[in-house]
Amino acid sequence: MIYQILALFIWSSAFVAAKYTFTMMDTILMIQARLFMAAIIVMPLFFRRWKGVSKPMRKQLWWLGFFNYTATFLLQFIGLKYTSAASATTMIGLEPLCVIFIGHFFFQDRAKWYHWLCGAFAFLGVAILILGGQGNEGSSEISLLGCSLVVAASIVFACCLRWTKKVVATVSAQAYTSISIVLATITMLPFTLLLTENWDIHFNWLGFFGLIYLGVACSWFAFWLWNKGLNSVDAKISGILTALEPIFGVFLAVLLLNEDVSLVSALGIIIIVVSALGVSLLPRWLHKEIN
Repeated sequence: MIYQILALFIWSSAFVAAKYTFTMMDTILMIQARLFMAAIIVMPLFFRRWKGVSKPMRKQLWWLGFFNYTATFLLQFIGLKYTSAASATTMIGLEPLCVIFIGHFFFQDRAKWYHWLCGAFAFLGVAILILGGQGNEGSSEISLLGCSLVVAASIVFACCLRWTKKVVATVSAQAYTSISIVLATITMLPFTLLLTENWDIHFNWLGFFGLIYLGVACSWFAFWLWNKGLNSVDAKISGILTALEPIFGVFLAVLLLNEDVSLVSALGIIIIVVSALGVSLLPRWLHKEIN
């Protein structure tokens, strides 16, 4: 379990590291550089595994590399430009609910009454979070646009989750991770050329170490830790642990970025986190009650 908790802690700090990196380079350039560093690390494994992948599977891997990395990162970090790291990390906490409702509407995996209840509370929490952030300036600013883009990234991830699981079961988690990172680095190139607003690099050490952290720790090492933990941790426990990510992220944003979280926004964050926990805990509790 410690491997997965450490992975979640690293992922929760990604938006904090990105805020530092924003002081050095354009958002789009940062995403490209992050992927490039991760691709260099996994390149030897990529060449070994790519040869054994069939042509139909290669096409699926191209699409999954685009959706799970390129599209998701673009939505997350462009959204982060407009909102605080604390609010962006909290939006990531909505991923379990996104997975459930995508399954309900598109995959005949019907949501239970408690899923709808938690979803309603989470929606209320988001509204309270944004309302409490109105009037904040600087790094503490919370915007509807920024939060919406981060949630959109979670929706993209949720839509691809079942597809990703099928592909991983075929090619293995290690091969999928290395291949998808390299392919994502390539699919990111057209967006870098089209969307980069400023090509200047204003070097500073905080931005530099933030970029290294994003490329090595968040894009490669955290995935290695998470997959290692999957071998010994029940999937249901993993789902519960994901609720820790926004808690870690908000704490780090306040501690390292000096972001100001109002009492109203704090209430919204608590509601969202409790709703995410409820999605994982309520089924287990109700099952025990029935038995």
